[in-house]
Amino acid sequence: YYTRKEYESSMFWFTYRYDFPEIKPYGITTDAGWGCMLRSAQMMLAHTLRIHFKSRHWKCTSLEQSRRDEFVRAVLTWFADFPSKEKSIYSLHNMCAAGLAYEMLPGEWYGPGTACHVVRDLVSLHQEQQSNLFRVHVSAEGTVYRNAIVDLMTKEAREREEQRKRHDQKEVQAPAHPLDPVAISADTPPDTYGPLEWDCSLLLLIPLRLGLDRFNADYVEIVAKTFCLPQSVGILGGRPRGARWFYGAYADGSKVLGLDPHTVQPAPKKKKQNVNGGDFIDLSDDYIGSIHTQHPEAFDLVRMDPSIVLGFYCRDRRDFEMLESSLKHLNQNSSGPELVAFLDKPPDYLSPDAVNDMLHDDLDDEFGSG
Repeated sequence: YYTRKEYESSMFWFTYRYDFPEIKPYGITTDAGWGCMLRSAQMMLAHTLRIHFKSRHWKCTSLEQSRRDEFVRAVLTWFADFPSKEKSIYSLHNMCAAGLAYEMLPGEWYGPGTACHVVRDLVSLHQEQQSNLFRVHVSAEGTVYRNAIVDLMTKEAREREEQRKRHDQKEVQAPAHPLDPVAISADTPPDTYGPLEWDCSLLLLIPLRLGLDRFNADYVEIVAKTFCLPQSVGILGGRPRGARWFYGAYADGSKVLGLDPHTVQPAPKKKKQNVNGGDFIDLSDDYIGSIHTQHPEAFDLVRMDPSIVLGFYCRDRRDFEMLESSLKHLNQNSSGPELVAFLDKPPDYLSPDAVNDMLHDDLDDEFGSG
């Protein structure tokens, strides 16, 4: 019990903030009442970053340890609410800026599907600055298409492979006669050089709608069991009119455990540097203490809103294959409907744009306001 409580109190907790720099030109200086889904998405993302750069079991246990730890200092900067594309990459300001591409204005309530795309876009922007990051894939309609995962995760490997092939072809000298064996082999290159290794790790986000007006009780058992998978980074969801990030569930599936962003706290401040006149995030005791809570929430899983997002972190290709196997096993051993499907590629009648459109059409409808 005490080990669990200590771990829970070390998780990153992001809440409503007030008195942050204005989100221009809207005059907004607080997200109280509308930003709960974005804050919940921040929590899932921070937990993923924690696993990626540290480990699942790593934790800081004191203010001083947090202040000294390079990773914690980075998180406190990345998620601070300032309009900065270089330092505070995951600030509310940047999330709202990314949301404009999905016809969301600051002050409007985000659904889980749109929040996934905002996270994906900001991580992609961050990866341009920090190459040792993971990539994000958002699946549609509860279906994971393997070809989309391979294309995303082997972009650099495929580019290197193409360069190597072009180099190999240049090395082949022109034969004296067209029937020379060298000419024949050069004209028929092998179709493949074997499966390519991934360039980096993956955050897989799978938006689902498990019911119409209320959560379908047939999914309770299998949803609860997803928290047991080693790749799980929790679930974005909540109850009607209030988003949460859920990180676990009771063994019998009766209740889910989550962090609630519906607390309003002051925004962090900046300090001026004496040397070059720049500024930096003030890592005060109040700010460090504000990103942890001693009071996680537990409530009936069946009371969750039917719109949720499953999150999984796969460190490499083998980890993804293990996740696929585990989810298939859960599907086969569940008395309820299938939760997640894996297919090689979308049907021929579905273009990539159509697959993306499906995600926006249904998953964010009627979630409520938070």
